[in-house]
Amino acid sequence: MMTEPKFEVLAELRQLAERTIDHAEKAFGLLFDAARRSIAASSESAALSEQVLAFSEESLKISFQHARRVASTTSLLEIAAAQSELVKRQIAGAEHHIRELARATASNIQN
Repeated sequence: MMTEPKFEVLAELRQLAERTIDHAEKAFGLLFDAARRSIAASSESAALSEQVLAFSEESLKISFQHARRVASTTSLLEIAAAQSELVKRQIAGAEHHIRELARATASNIQN
């Protein structure tokens, strides 16, 4: 019976990863805030643009959650499980976003 190899990541490295993820998340938050203000200033197809922006933001949040989870893992099996969950969430999100964008686009065309 094989035992799963464990690996140890130094606490300092984990803290650095967390801080880096936090900084990146804040930077993207500022980017999304600026994009929202820009969309609000432009009424042309604002609803569709806001929807695309919301989907992008949701996708990034999922990626940041994944990065935090991987940074705190202690085994390769945990990393594999995290990766599998990430892919499933990305596929489900993409399917939802595609349906919503198709609906919104069809609505814009009819109006």
